[in-house]
Amino acid sequence: MKHMTDNPEGVIARYLTVGGATVDLALKQVRHTFPDGISGTRGLTSATCTGCPASSEFPHWRTRTGTWTSSWDEDIPAEKAEVDARNWAQAHAEKCRAMPGPVSSEHL
Repeated sequence: MKHMTDNPEGVIARYLTVGGATVDLALKQVRHTFPDGISGTRGLTSATCTGCPASSEFPHWRTRTGTWTSSWDEDIPAEKAEVDARNWAQAHAEKCRAMPGPVSSEHL
């Protein structure tokens, strides 16, 4: 039996909302198409509220466009993306009044 305060698998941080739900942060790997058309897997930090539909993703890259309209991807340290995700999660948790949804059997 899982302890009630344990984070679900993959969740690296949780923020308690005003309404008692949580905003969960997780690291994910997603398919990304680079500006040159080649696809690859890149990381991102996601923030998802468990009480309402609010969520946001913070990629570990950004696409830059140069002077001559060429584009390329530039890596962003995962730590920077995580800080941005934590700031978003904290701001959302401070104002979200949604109640937690039903507990699924995987969290018991």
